[in-house]
Amino acid sequence: MPILLSVSATDLDEESIQELTRQLCQDLRYEAGIESSLAKESAGSGTKGELEMLGQLLIAAVGAGGSIVALVNVLKAYVERKPSLQIKVQKKSGDAVEIIANDLRGHDLTKLVRTIEKAVEEIE
Repeated sequence: MPILLSVSATDLDEESIQELTRQLCQDLRYEAGIESSLAKESAGSGTKGELEMLGQLLIAAVGAGGSIVALVNVLKAYVERKPSLQIKVQKKSGDAVEIIANDLRGHDLTKLVRTIEKAVEEIE
């Protein structure tokens, strides 16, 4: 089951958030080797196709250790460029783990890696 990752920032408009989400999706795939795709929903009755969900992407379940560290490192790079960025990792239970800039700017990423590992364990 994939993990739902949501991206938001109070100082970005919808178009900017979606562009940032697209870039994050690509960076996760190519820099971290993590399978990811933009989250989509049905366009609605009477229309064909799917619409991208604003600021949301699906990440294939990642295993403990290296994959999670790679995920955290990519997210850290984004937060360093955009300190107002907020990221939520949706758990299977429906609860979300919220990652804010201060979580990723510190030198000790151990706590964050453990938090994401717990979220992944609940999803699997």
